[in-house]
Parts: sequence; C-alpha cells; structure tokens
Amino acid sequence: MNIHCIRQNLCFIYKRLGNVIGRHPYYFISIPLLLSACLSSFLARISTSEDYYDVVVADSGKIFNTKVFVESTFSYNSEEFSDQLRAPDVINSLLVYITKKGGGHMFDKNVLSDVRLIDEVIQNVTLDKDDKQIHHLDICALSNNKCFQNPIIEVMSEVGVNSLLQKRKKLKFPIDIDLLSFTYKIYFANLGGVILDNDDFIDNFNAMMLYYSTDNKNEEKKKLFDEWSLEVYDTIQKYDFTHVNVFPNSQLFIQKEFGNQLNGTKPKIGGLVAFMIIFSILFCMSNSWVRSKPVLGASSVVSAGLAVVSAFGLMSALGIKNISWNATIPYLVLVTEIDDAFVLIGCWRVTNSKQKVEKRMEVTYCEAGISITLTSLTNFISYCIGMMSPFPFIRIFCYYTATCIVFTFLYQITFFGGCLALSGYREEGDISFLEYFTQEDFEETIRTNNEIEEKEALMAFFGDVLAKILSHPIVKIIVLFIYVINLSVGIWGAHSITHGIKFEHLFPKGSVIRESSRIRFTYFTDYAFPFHIIINKTLDYSDIKVQEFIENLLQKFEQHPHMAEEQYTVSWLKFYKEFQNNPVAKFSLGGYNMSNKQDFIDGLRNVFFKLHAAKSLSNDVVFNSNGTDILYSRFFVMGKNLNSSQTERDTLKELWEIAEKSEIPVLVHSIKSSIINQGIIIEHTIYQLFWITAVLITIVFFSMVPNLLVAIIVAISVVSSIIETLGYMSLWGINVDIFSMMNLILCVGFSVNYPCHMSYAYIMSSRKSANEKMRESLYRIGFSVIQGSLSTGLGILILYSDVYFLSTFVKIVVLIAVETTFHALFFIPVILSTIFSVFEKRLNI
Repeated sequence: MNIHCIRQNLCFIYKRLGNVIGRHPYYFISIPLLLSACLSSFLARISTSEDYYDVVVADSGKIFNTKVFVESTFSYNSEEFSDQLRAPDVINSLLVYITKKGGGHMFDKNVLSDVRLIDEVIQNVTLDKDDKQIHHLDICALSNNKCFQNPIIEVMSEVGVNSLLQKRKKLKFPIDIDLLSFTYKIYFANLGGVILDNDDFIDNFNAMMLYYSTDNKNEEKKKLFDEWSLEVYDTIQKYDFTHVNVFPNSQLFIQKEFGNQLNGTKPKIGGLVAFMIIFSILFCMSNSWVRSKPVLGASSVVSAGLAVVSAFGLMSALGIKNISWNATIPYLVLVTEIDDAFVLIGCWRVTNSKQKVEKRMEVTYCEAGISITLTSLTNFISYCIGMMSPFPFIRIFCYYTATCIVFTFLYQITFFGGCLALSGYREEGDISFLEYFTQEDFEETIRTNNEIEEKEALMAFFGDVLAKILSHPIVKIIVLFIYVINLSVGIWGAHSITHGIKFEHLFPKGSVIRESSRIRFTYFTDYAFPFHIIINKTLDYSDIKVQEFIENLLQKFEQHPHMAEEQYTVSWLKFYKEFQNNPVAKFSLGGYNMSNKQDFIDGLRNVFFKLHAAKSLSNDVVFNSNGTDILYSRFFVMGKNLNSSQTERDTLKELWEIAEKSEIPVLVHSIKSSIINQGIIIEHTIYQLFWITAVLITIVFFSMVPNLLVAIIVAISVVSSIIETLGYMSLWGINVDIFSMMNLILCVGFSVNYPCHMSYAYIMSSRKSANEKMRESLYRIGFSVIQGSLSTGLGILILYSDVYFLSTFVKIVVLIAVETTFHALFFIPVILSTIFSVFEKRLNI
C-alpha cells in the first residue's frame, strides 16, 4: 500500500473541487447563503438552559453515582423537614449575608436588633400571583411541621437578645449538641468569623447569614420561591439599615448575574465584526491594486459569520439545548477560524497570475486544502474530546463549537472559495479593485503588474529577512534556548497552578453577589459543611465489635486535619447508646436485650426513633422491608478550615483514601461534592489532553504527510504550547476550573493550526536544502500566521472585562495565540531546518 495515497487522493479531490469552483463560483456562493438562510429560521426556537448549577456539575462518575445513591437511599423530603446537615445536594435557597457597618464584632444590641428586623422584613415579603398573595409561610421548607427557622433567630426569639448579650444563654459552635435530649442546633451556617471563649462557647462573631429554603421536590413551590426571592432582593435593596450591611445571594441571583454578563457581550459582536473586516481588508491589501484582495478580507469574516449562524440553527433544529456561555462562540470562531482563509489567500498569491483562474484554483486548493483539512480535523477532534466530559456545560459548548468548526471548514472551501475565484477573474481581467467599482482607467498600474511578477512585500519579509536571520547557527541556538526556558517556566507554573473556581472573583467588583461570596469565604469556612460517612453494607450493629469498628472508623475521619473534633460528629449509634444509659430508657427499653440483633433494631425503630428529638436521626438508618436488618447507615463528620477550593479538593480525595482502606464498603459525600468534583475531574482531564492530543495529532498528520519525524515534532509543539499556556495562566492568576478548561480545549485545537500549516509547507517544499525549504515555507505561510495571530489576539480584546470568566477567556486566547505564533514562526522552522541539515550532511558524506 502506498503510504502517500491519502494525501495524493485528497490533493486530487481538492484540485477537482478548485477547478469546479473556479468555473462556477456563483453556485458555491449562493448555496451556502441559501443553507444559512434556511438554518437561521430555527434560531427562534433555540432553547437556552437557565439552570446554571445543573450544567456545571458532572452527570456521571463516582461523585454523581454517590449523590444519586444518597438521594435514593436516605429520604430527604423537604416538604416535611428541612435539615442543613442532611441535605444531599445544594438546594434552592435564599442566603442573606450580614456584616456590621464599618466592620467589627456583631455581638451588639443594635446590630442584633437589625438582624431580627431583617428576618421580619423577609418573612413579611409577599408575592402577588394569580390574584393571590403568596407569603413565606406558603412556600417555605418545613421542619417539624412548621417553617424552618434559622437557629440564631430561634434562640433570639426564645431567650431574647439581652440573654445572649449578658451570656445568660451560651451557644456552642459549630453545633450545639444536647446529649440528654438528643437535639442539636446548627450555628456554623448562621455565624461566621466566630470567636470562642475559654470554655468554647461563642464570645463574638463578625458576620451572619440567614437561610431560607423551599420544598425542592415541588416544582410549583420552586418557581414561586424564585419569584419571591427576587421580591426579597428588591425589598432589601430599598432598606437602609442603621447598623448593618445586607447582601442577598442565591443560585437564582448568580444565574441571572452570570447571564447578564454574557448577554452584555452580545452587542460587542458588531464591534468585533467591524474590527475583523477592517483588519482583514488591510492585511489583504498588496503592493499592487490588481493583486489586492480587500473584498476577500470582508468575505472571510462573512464566511465565519454564516458558519456560526448555520451551526446554531442546526443545533436548534436538532433540539440540543443552548447555554449562556455559547455567547462566546461567535468571538471564538471569528478570531480563530479565519486564519485558514488567510492561508488560502497566501497560496493563491504564489500561483502564476498568467494562468487561468481554474488552474490557479487547482494549485491553491491542492496546496492549501490539505493544510486546512489537517487543522480543521484536529480542531474538530479536540472538541470531540471535550464532548466526552462528564460536565453538561462543557459537552454542550463542545457540541456547538465542533459544529461551528465543521461549517467554517465547509464555508471556507465553498463560499470563500467562490469569492476567491471571483477575485481571480477580476485580477485576470487586469481590473484593479477601484476600477472594478468605478470603471476608471489604471493602465499604468495594470502594465506594471503584467511586466513583472512582483513579490508580496510582507510575504517577502518572512521569506527573505526572517528566514535569513533564522538560518544563522547562533540564532538557531538562541531560539532553541528560548524554547527550553519557555517550556521550563510553563512546567514550573503548571505544577503550581491553583485548582477550583474563585467564586468570590466571578463577578465585577462592587456587585452584591461578589461581596456576599467574599463574606462567605472570609468568615464561613471555619466550619463549612459536614461530610456524610455512609456504611454501604448490612451489619449487625448490636455486635460490640461492629460498634467498636464504627467508632474507630469515625475516629480516623475525625483525625484528619480538616475535620472537626469528635464532639461535633453526629452519630445515631452514639446517641442510641447514650439513650440506653438514660434513666428513661430503663423503662422504655426494659423488655429489650441490646446484645440481641432483633431487639436492638426493634428498640431503635419503635422506641428511640419515636422520640420527637430523635426523629431526624431516623433518616440516617435504612431498614429492610420487614425490619430485621439495617441495610445502610450514615454518620456526619464536620469539615473544618476548608477555606479554598484546593483545600476542599485535597480533603475529599484524602477522605476517599480513608474510605478505600476500610474493611467494609464506605462512601463519602457532602453537599458540595458536586462542586468540588470539578477540580478533581478537570485535573484528570487536562492530563489526558496531553497524551490524547499528542497521539491523535501524530496519527492525523502522519496519515496525510507520511513523515513520522515531522508528525512527532508537530505533536511536541502542540503539547509544549498547552504546557506553556498552563504555566503562564498560573503566573497571570488564572485557576484551572470549568471555565479555563473549556478554553484549554480550545487551546488544543488552536495550537495545532499554525504548526501544522508551517510543517506542511516545509515538508512539501520542492527546494533541496534545509534552509531553502525554511525560506519557502516562511514565505508562503509566515504572513498568514501573523495575520491569524494578530486577528485573534487583538480581536478577542474587545471581549475583555473585569468579570472573571470573561477575562479568563481573553487571557487564555491571547496566551495561546502568542505561544503558537512562536512555535510556528521560530521553533518549527528552526528545528526542522536543523534536523534536515543534519540529514543533508550525512548524505553528502
């Protein structure tokens, strides 16, 4: 089998296509326009997912399966009770953060009075709906058949503010557990920045958070609660409390703020289109009016725009949901995908202008077609890798972007090809750009063009000046040295990069959402949330050895540096054993033998769990259908000092290790597991990107250009670009999170473009010597690389904002544009010319 057959067949196909387009350009312009018009009619039906949380958490994998197991195994009916300790996932709630004006401690009568007033205001907010007034009582989550009340408000109502101030009533933190009544109050959610006295009672605190939730399983209540929350937000903003600052927050507010920020980018598309058109027109001008291609500059932008419209229309027609982040895709396509059009123009310019348009189109398509196919295919593959992500957010983004890549490729070789052919006919008829519209005589310019085949000035700079500089041995050493230093910095930075979303930086400075997030991370991370320790096996809990095993297991978790002490662990087994020693139990459990399995279970079900105070504990044990076995049980260990995404991620992984070493199956879960999971999955995904990308690029490049050495060099260049981008991300203060991960997937595709174009041009050069090959490849591709890099780097700056996810997007695109330009213009030519010159010397010997 001839290993060159793929490239030869592709070249033959592209020659035929180029010839057909050259003879019938209007068909290839009109058909894409009609297709775009048809597909654009579906844009009105496009459905955008509004649930921010559901699309940013994984819907498969270990944590997802654990969450599903917890939700299906341990009942959490928010219509009957609301328990922050036992919530399996983030629930629909309104959080109101409160700080003292001017800062400082909040254990003050005036401050606490304002806090009670805030709660009263919120409780009294009503929503007018269908001629009814909806009160908080109508939509609230229930606890013991009444609206859930914040523990701190409940205490202030029961004993009064003065009792707290005078320390007649003392509060334990983070959980106040009463082993006599088996009740507990959770204060870690209400109080932040807590200062304890010598007896570990609350002495003072610096922030408060009031919590309001609804029945998550009732869709009608959820919708009403969302509308009520917006009313609360508006009402709170109207008040000017004397002693406190108030910052409401909820998933709904975050979602709306997130959507508003992305919607704010849409008007900028017009500015980007105008910039790209002007930029492309300027860079398509030449030192000859006849050879200038200003219309093609505008056509390249129009082609990309039509591709975006068609792709979104097709996705809508197929019923694939849209997400807010897809608002960035038009920018992405416009600034990164028109570089293939520049390659086509570059290849056209080096053809013989005395030949017929059909022939010139054949030569252009044969040379540029394979190069464009290589880059488009690798771009498409990179987004296909993203489609395998467990995050719906990333999958949907990759569905849309991959479709845009396909349409961009098709429109570049059809619509833009037709425009290129028409421009060729104008050039063939010796009609300058201005004459084409004004019919004025430019005979002198035409004569000059016919007498001499002029080189393009900017193209000649790369072929003559830059190639000559890079041919010098010392310059080659300097370039390789810069590459090594650059890669070393990238590796160092990649190892020190921070993982996880900076929630407090997601939104602009001064916004209510940002300030509430700052308060949360500043004051509410000492005791953030509990971890569910789930025994996933049927055990005989009446056995003393089993009880000792459970105690030892919990101690291992409690000894972790980011877990709270034993006294803050909530254990139904510990409470049940305490109850057995209670004088009341001697009467109520008088007929039960606690060392007998069935008596142990019957006493638990029929006596202990019937106590009003222990009712919530009944949700921690799952019995079989006839009540003879305990199938599953769970315990709660309190997290401590989880003050960063990195700490949360590392803690969860270390708790998993403890669970895996257990002799019996143990699961670990928390309310934030799905969020923490982002960092864990993203870390693995990025590592996979390296080797998957390298292997796929090598295979794709080698299949079309059967030179294994060059294919490996291209793969090395691409992987180096990704590593270097990661490293400089770290130095620029960018975390590895779900937003940067999508941009890194972009990096995989984008970083392939220029090295592929340059390597293909080098290996296909007919020149004999290594330096001459470099000279010709730089002449043909160098200017196109600069055009693409500048259009990408400058164009994306239009999107820049102080909003974290938008600034991250811009910074990463700029970084990868710079890195790939360096590799394409300097590293690839130098390394290829060096290697080929060695082969030359050996052949001469």
